[in-house]
Amino acid sequence: MSHGDEPVKMPNGLQAVVTSQQGEKILTGGSVIESEGNFVQPTIVEISPKVDVVKEELFGPVLYVLKFKTFEEAVEINNSVPQGQR
Repeated sequence: MSHGDEPVKMPNGLQAVVTSQQGEKILTGGSVIESEGNFVQPTIVEISPKVDVVKEELFGPVLYVLKFKTFEEAVEINNSVPQGQR
């Protein structure tokens, strides 16, 4: 995808999701919005909590959906990232 002569860049976090190939799946959105700057459609991604990009803050309209079996596991996943509520 290009914008004029320059390729359009995805926000780094979303690019990492698209290229990591660790079982993630973009459920909706994810397309680059062609305009000045780096913009992407609001996006929902099903992804493993073990993928590194999940542990980084992503400044964009991206929601990660993580599967878990128990409430305690969900709390553990949330608290395992630097920005988690400890």
